Amino acid sequence: MKKKKEKGKNPLSTLLLLICLAVAGFSAYKLYTFYRGYHDADEEYEALTDYVNIEEEEETEDGKKQKKCPITVDFPSLQAINPDVVAWIYIPKTQVNYPVAQGEDNEYYLNYSFEKKRNFCGAIYLDAKCQPDFSSDNSIVFGHNMKNGSMFGELKTLYDKAYNEGADWRKHPVVWVVTPQWNMEYKIYAAREIETGLDEDVYMIDFAQREGYARWIEEQKQASQYKTKASTESLEPSLTLSTCTSTSENGRFVVHAIRVGKTARQ
Repeated sequence: MKKKKEKGKNPLSTLLLLICLAVAGFSAYKLYTFYRGYHDADEEYEALTDYVNIEEEEETEDGKKQKKCPITVDFPSLQAINPDVVAWIYIPKTQVNYPVAQGEDNEYYLNYSFEKKRNFCGAIYLDAKCQPDFSSDNSIVFGHNMKNGSMFGELKTLYDKAYNEGADWRKHPVVWVVTPQWNMEYKIYAAREIETGLDEDVYMIDFAQREGYARWIEEQKQASQYKTKASTESLEPSLTLSTCTSTSENGRFVVHAIRVGKTARQ
């Protein structure tokens, strides 16, 4: 009587199963680190807002809003956490409410948070070549375009009409930058999407002559998606906010604003 052959495990099937398990495990790990990165960054930056006091705008007797800086910043405490801090940036009634660092280059804070912890959310940071007191003709501030709207992830929703039909600069026309010495108010005068390598002039920092700076401002206004009511005739310093886009690897969305007020901190 012949014995029945026992069915053995197919080595190929076993190998495929192990590969599938490895891929599933790796995907789960990547998903975990992705959400953990967002969670850790949210917790860190939320805790940092404890060093900032935001006051509601007050109205005068004639119903006009008072022109004063709405935030006060505890810089000594922030400097104890990170000596690279140079400012705090705030756009009223948005998520943009962050400390601004300045590193030795423009690479470090792409992958490290304000507290210098490894995190893909990075930090909001000033171009390494700009003056830390924002006295450059064009101070450039970078931030990641995060999917949850954090960092500079809200800029396109707020100011990019090609991305969001409801975008309206008039709802958020002012950007505040506070340094250890100054409270500075900026008003938006241009916004558009650019391509790095093709539009490098956007990232000009200083100009040898006022005429060159004036031409640069006019070029940004002409290329803008829309016109605003902000006057640029004063040739006061500009502020450029820059974030990446999802349309292309070299795509960037930039918002330009001009300084309209500067007062010494008390």
